[in-house]
Parts: sequence; C-alpha cells; structure tokens
Amino acid sequence: MADMAKLLSSGELARQAGINVETLRHYERVGLLRRPARTASGHRRYDVEVLAFLRIVKLAQELGFTLAEIRQLDRELERSSAVCGDVCQAIDAKIGHVDQQLEKLRSLRERLTRLRSACPRRRSLRECPVVIELKAPMKNRRRSS
Repeated sequence: MADMAKLLSSGELARQAGINVETLRHYERVGLLRRPARTASGHRRYDVEVLAFLRIVKLAQELGFTLAEIRQLDRELERSSAVCGDVCQAIDAKIGHVDQQLEKLRSLRERLTRLRSACPRRRSLRECPVVIELKAPMKNRRRSS
C-alpha cells in the first residue's frame, strides 16, 4: 500500500483534477479507474498518480475521445509492446470521425442556407417554404445526406 502521505481523499483528488466526486465514482464504475484503497472507516484514498491520469482523461475528452475510447487506449498502452504508433492510430481514427462530423455539418449548413434563401419573408406562415418543408412528411423530403 502507498504511503498515506501520498494518498488523496476523493474530495481532494476531484478538486485538484477539476472534476466532481461523482465523476470519480462514475470512472470507477465504468472501469476507467481502479477501485482505490480505503481507510479503516471506509473512505476512499487515491494515489497521487491518479491525478496525472485524470488530467490525461480530461485532455483526451477535450480532444473528442469518449470514455470508452480512453479506457481502450489506456489498456493498449499498458501492454509492454505498446508503441507510439498505437496512440497515432487512435488519433487517426478520431481525425476520421471529426472529418465525418465536419462533412455532416457542412451538409446541414447547405441545407439550412437553401431553406433560408427560399424564405420570401412576407408570406403568411401557411405559405412559407420553410414551414412547408418542416411540416412535409419524411418521405416527401429531399435527403441531403
């Protein structure tokens, strides 16, 4: 067991990591964090190294990685044969996902722009092309994806 001076309470760890205690518990439940040591009274005590890991988790989330992806990457990196390419592979997959999302957003923007340009502004709502498009049954709508 680690030196008690190097252990943090749930509250202290959460505060230093910039997350809340419930997030810590959630990370334990989903297997991202191992169950911590406990005091005789049952309070969780985390090794200070967990703080560095939580900072990595937060950064990975900011980069768009899901908790499942972070957990998988962490497992991969624990392998003794892991190499830099393993991280690059995960980043390449995330870039591909971002590119797909950007394409969907571009398509959505084009569709919204077409709808907006079709609006004559002075017609009643019943005659408004935007409202007509929104109310049209799904089978009559043009698919842009």
